[in-house]
Amino acid sequence: MNIHSQFVDRLRRYAALPAGQAAGAWMAHLLSPPTPQEHERRRAHLAALLLVAVVATAKNVSGLTEGSATYTVYVLAIAVSALGGFAPACVALMASVLLLGAPPHPAVGSVARIVFALEGLGVAALVVAVSNRVRAADAQLTVLQEANDELREQARRGRITRHALQHLEDMASDTAVFLVSAEGLIVEWSQSAERVYGYTAESIVGSGIAAIFSDAGATTDVQALFTANPPAERARRPGVHRRADGTRVHVEFELRQCPPPLYGLFTVAVHDVSRRRESDAFREAAFRAQAALQKAADDAQSQLAVLESLTDPSVNPVGGPFAVGELLERLRSSVRADGVALVQLGVTRSRLVSGAGLRPARGAAPGVVASSGAADGRVTLVHNDPARVVQVSALTWSPTVSSIMVVPVCHIGQSGFRIEVVNERRAPSTEWDLALARIVADRLAQAIALQIPADSGNAVA
Repeated sequence: MNIHSQFVDRLRRYAALPAGQAAGAWMAHLLSPPTPQEHERRRAHLAALLLVAVVATAKNVSGLTEGSATYTVYVLAIAVSALGGFAPACVALMASVLLLGAPPHPAVGSVARIVFALEGLGVAALVVAVSNRVRAADAQLTVLQEANDELREQARRGRITRHALQHLEDMASDTAVFLVSAEGLIVEWSQSAERVYGYTAESIVGSGIAAIFSDAGATTDVQALFTANPPAERARRPGVHRRADGTRVHVEFELRQCPPPLYGLFTVAVHDVSRRRESDAFREAAFRAQAALQKAADDAQSQLAVLESLTDPSVNPVGGPFAVGELLERLRSSVRADGVALVQLGVTRSRLVSGAGLRPARGAAPGVVASSGAADGRVTLVHNDPARVVQVSALTWSPTVSSIMVVPVCHIGQSGFRIEVVNERRAPSTEWDLALARIVADRLAQAIALQIPADSGNAVA
């Protein structure tokens, strides 16, 4: 077994012992620092030792061992080591003090070594203090530079946001945004607000928000919004504001509190709804006009249907009493009357020829109608006057009849015919009702003329 194998075996046996394991763990900890900070600290210490070793080697090789050259070179090494911190400077100082007593240096007394150590400590403290000041200044400069960059970025975003807001205000000509304080004072007045209200920023900034409200009550309500809780109570609401020229403008506005650090300010967004109100009014007027046109069309359609019903060729009065009764029934339905009667007037008596709906009790006394104004071919209208109905009618209607319309049909010889349209309720006759009654009267007149000769005297239809 050679020497190398014996050495390896001894190392293995020693490593198996508890003392060997502890030494192995210490070596592993020494060579493998647990944290990056510990690694940097050891690097600084090793750099200090290396610097002192390099200085000692260079001094011995160059022969700088006379006088104060030895102290000067070591102090320089200590100062350079202090740039890494006070601990590396102390390591360099201790190494320098030890190397001062090593050959080929002349004998150095203990006093000189103490003085050198104090000088080294002073230089190390000074260098460390200056280095820390430089590091602190550099860190502060870095923080200030980052803050400056952030401020520049915020300023850039602010310019972009302001440009975008200006673009939005130009696009939305009926909106405005301005700022007010919690006390209700206007602190910022935008161009959009100047466009909507007419006030310039110089004339309105610093004034109370009451300057743009049309009445004091609305101002009080808005003042209450500044302290409203929860924020949902500050939702959009309608109002009437006042422009610079005194005119009123209908708006919808909303208050919103600014985030910190502008917590004491509120943004007021205003939407001028005057145009929308005009559009709504125009739309409502159009709807009303359309409804009126539709009603007129429906009425015309209904009137056309009535005319077609009353002029239906299949209902010809010449056909006899049934056709006359059907025609009178259609007239009653068309004018919504309670009763319709075709009456023949004579010198000695009056006779009910045909009727629809409400029936009369009997004919009137002889001679009553002949002397009335309805017998000379004129239309007679009576509304809500039962006594007058009795005087005008050629028949005896129920006492509940209060309105009557008398339309002459024709007058042949000594006989006359007319239509009486009666109502028990208050229903005044319209021109349309009168026109329908005349149409039926004309049809009945043609039929009567065909059936009754002109010299028939008191003949009846």
